[in-house]
Amino acid sequence: MLHTSLRVTETILAFALVVLLVVFLKRKNIIGNAEIKPLSRLMTTAVLPAVIFLQLSMTPIASQQFVLVMIMFISGLVSMIVAWGVGLIIGLKRETVGMLMITSTFGSSALIGYPMIAFTFPGNVKAMSDAILISELGVGLPIFTLCPMVAAYFGQANEGGNSIFKVLLAYLRSPIFISVVAGILMSFFPQVVNQPVLDPFWEALRMIQGTLTVMACLILGLQLRFHHARRLIPLFVISVLIQMGLQPFLVSWSAGMMNVELLDKQVLILIAAMPAAVLSTVFTARYDCDAESASSLVFLNIIASLVGIPLVYYTMFH
Repeated sequence: MLHTSLRVTETILAFALVVLLVVFLKRKNIIGNAEIKPLSRLMTTAVLPAVIFLQLSMTPIASQQFVLVMIMFISGLVSMIVAWGVGLIIGLKRETVGMLMITSTFGSSALIGYPMIAFTFPGNVKAMSDAILISELGVGLPIFTLCPMVAAYFGQANEGGNSIFKVLLAYLRSPIFISVVAGILMSFFPQVVNQPVLDPFWEALRMIQGTLTVMACLILGLQLRFHHARRLIPLFVISVLIQMGLQPFLVSWSAGMMNVELLDKQVLILIAAMPAAVLSTVFTARYDCDAESASSLVFLNIIASLVGIPLVYYTMFH
């Protein structure tokens, strides 16, 4: 448990330092707000599709692990509906409701989740395999699919009131969706994926994947503002309670109902407790869905996870 807490702390502090560096560069007028939109478009049209295709192509899902993926997906979907209901009850603006839905559900499983699982279950291949599949298909896939749709539907870019059908149709034509379908199809042909002639192609995609965290930090740092701290406090509390409270409880209860093995249950709960995904800021910026609040909530969620993740683990298993 101590090793896990230390690794989580190191990862979060490293990420925070990069974001603060971007804030410093912004104050020095080296980079500015004008870069937010181009960077967001670059992420959603090139970088993310490349990463999605790479991860899905390399991660075939086993039948027994499909249950874990579905538990994570359903718990995230329920949490998103809860966030939507809370947003309506307290009278949030349309774009803020959408932002709250995105920042309160599917979390940052790759940024913090992988190293945490590695330290919690050292040398356990099954735990890491579960974590990768749960993260990529139960968390990553909804982030790449549901989150941009929610941002597009609730964002100011959709002030004309386009129907869910039109938003869905636009998404089905997007590079993100195309890469999801292509990656899943490719995963069924490992003999093609493992062809030596394709090694340079996969290596190129891995190089692109290496830019993902830095670009996310850039977008988050450029958007980060705390001018409306009082307004953010209730949103922050709601987001943390759903992300690090409701969602781990839902996966724990579902895992118990499905008689999931203890190891699988532990991995599920830890991945479910991850703080808000950094990519939330990308989608909210792309579709004008209260991006400023999203960036602040994501940053606060990441800091809160220093205490939140160890607390969830201790509560669930002690």
